[in-house]
Amino acid sequence: MIPQVLRKRNFLLIWTARQISALGDWILLIVLPLYIYNLTGSTIATGTMFITQMIPRLLFGSIAGTIVERINKKLALSLTDFSRGIVLSFLFLVPEDKLWVFFVIVFAQNTIGTLFIPAHRALLAEIVDQDQLVDANSITIVTDNIIRLAGPSIGGALLGIGGLYISIGVDVLTYIISALLILMMTVTEATPKSDNHQKDSLTVKWLSFWSDWLDGLKTVKINRLIFLIFWLLSLTWFAQGMINVLFVPYVLDVVGVGSLEFGWIESAEGAGGIIGGYLLLKLNKKFHPFPLIMTSLFLTGSLFFLVFNLPYFSIVLVLNALLGMPNIIFSVRLETLLQEFVPNNYLGRVFGSYNTMVSLATLTGMTFASVFDFAGTVMLLNVTAAIFIGSGLVFYRPLRRELKVMCKQNFNDYKKRIKSSKI
Repeated sequence: MIPQVLRKRNFLLIWTARQISALGDWILLIVLPLYIYNLTGSTIATGTMFITQMIPRLLFGSIAGTIVERINKKLALSLTDFSRGIVLSFLFLVPEDKLWVFFVIVFAQNTIGTLFIPAHRALLAEIVDQDQLVDANSITIVTDNIIRLAGPSIGGALLGIGGLYISIGVDVLTYIISALLILMMTVTEATPKSDNHQKDSLTVKWLSFWSDWLDGLKTVKINRLIFLIFWLLSLTWFAQGMINVLFVPYVLDVVGVGSLEFGWIESAEGAGGIIGGYLLLKLNKKFHPFPLIMTSLFLTGSLFFLVFNLPYFSIVLVLNALLGMPNIIFSVRLETLLQEFVPNNYLGRVFGSYNTMVSLATLTGMTFASVFDFAGTVMLLNVTAAIFIGSGLVFYRPLRRELKVMCKQNFNDYKKRIKSSKI
């Protein structure tokens, strides 16, 4: 049976646009570091490229959410991808001996891209009925993982066959197509807040902007459900940051296989993520969100323990495929709670703050793993598995209590309560 959300024209357009845009992101993610390493032979320069792509989310993520709420979200999404394509096209003009210009362009492109996630999440919540949000997110995650499997391979092939310029050209094209698809949506949005203050002075508008930004941060603090979700996801993204640093040496040095086998292991997790997204579509109709979240969280931590303590290629391959299922169910269902219970006029700011939190937690985890690498790869990886299980134990009772309260309330009544809060 085809989910009802797939019958909605607006969802089909934004879904297709996201996947095409994500394909461009994945091509860029693999092409740029490979090009930098081939050009310089420097791991420091290559690492700097990864940091250049991540830092804008940390610096501007929450601010981007505030900007999104003051402008038309459909136009924000379309202009974001169109602008990313235009800025990226300047790479055609950069000579090889001007590598610093290369980094500046990539930084600018990723800074513009910080608008995409909060605008996408906020607009999705407006065009999709509340009871279809989990279906919409699950379908998106399934196809996200398909793109995750295909994107790096396409990027590597484009770089190998056509070089940097062909790769960048295809990437620019994906952003332009995405922008055009979003423009085809028929969305009626409320007048942006900034339109009601056209006669205000520039100083008043500036102060109003930062006031809204602070309100968004305070919402995360005083709304207990949002606060719990942020802290739980912060811990798991911290652990994921550690895994990002440690998993490569674990596979190559401890499991004792090469880069080809490492690619298979990563692809196996992506395939598991596709199955996990499909399972979430089915399970969400039958189960309360709390048992889905906690069961999948504990399963994720347990499977991590097995992966990190059974260093045999075939076992790691199979376990990683299984791992992709609960990991997707946990993260997607928890993130969807924000779309379900955060009022629309705060969604952009909350997801902007979420974007910043994810970047900060991931970078902190990566730094922690790098600084304490003397403790041993397996030992630190076991710490990450313990963080997943431990965070589930710590947040079990408060999250269950808060979800029990929220799910009993009428959604509209909840929105009115939040709006009337003193923040």
